Amino acid sequence: MESTSIRFEPRRGPGVLAHLLLLLGLGGASLALFGQATRAALGPVFLAALLGSLALALPLPLTFYRLYGLLRSAYVIERDGIRLRWGLRAEHIPVDQVLWVELAEDLVRPLDLPAPRWPGALVGVQTHPDAGDVEFMAAGAAGLVLIGTAARTYAISPGDPEAFRRAYQTQLERGTLGPLRPYSARPAFLFAEVWQIPPARSLLLALILLNLTLFVWVGLAVPGLETISLGYTPTGRLQNPVGAGQLFLLPAVSLLLGAAGAAAALAFHRRAANHPLAYVAWCGSLVSSLLFLAAVYVILQNA
Repeated sequence: MESTSIRFEPRRGPGVLAHLLLLLGLGGASLALFGQATRAALGPVFLAALLGSLALALPLPLTFYRLYGLLRSAYVIERDGIRLRWGLRAEHIPVDQVLWVELAEDLVRPLDLPAPRWPGALVGVQTHPDAGDVEFMAAGAAGLVLIGTAARTYAISPGDPEAFRRAYQTQLERGTLGPLRPYSARPAFLFAEVWQIPPARSLLLALILLNLTLFVWVGLAVPGLETISLGYTPTGRLQNPVGAGQLFLLPAVSLLLGAAGAAAALAFHRRAANHPLAYVAWCGSLVSSLLFLAAVYVILQNA
């Protein structure tokens, strides 16, 4: 029996190599800096190594997912429609919803490509004056094929773009036995959804900046001190002095409270976008971090 589907895949080789090199580079550098931090004395060198290690480790989950998406990518043409898959993203387009299938190079106005991007990972949504919203599920900008629907346009990168277009025309001429059942699956990344809300994004960035400032400030101040008093007794006198390294307790507690507040805000955003209690949680975390900054200032003034 003749197969009723034709499968296309993007060229994965360059993208897989680029992702593996990026993972090795980021992971190796992060581990090296962490090792440096464990051997360094408390001070600027320790702080720079620790923050650098964390900064290099942050992109690793996204890089892993981009590699997974590339390896789990496929474009399948059937008599009843087109199936697209990129990692956890899946889209089944019934044949009666496909308006046109064309090469991106045939557009009068070139496409704006999403960012950030690197070999093997051209994903995201851009708006085009002629094609409308364009969702990219591609390994690169070369040889893009556009699938137009009433809702949006999909940009894909089959290994042989012309063969893909011919295969679609052939299946279209054969006629459908019944349109494909529409289906859409998107990875539910709550953080990414919240990041698209400007007020929430601003509050989150402010919270991160305040806590980083607190860590840097304490990290620069501690090496010049031997002992420090962390507060006052009920009678108003300074408490007995302790080792200056104990001052790192304040940014650590501030970070924990900030993370708890951010988690609460994300939970409220999950219930409903722009939930009022989410902003109460964001603002509470900011006020908490500001109070810890004030506490460090008072402590250092009395040192």
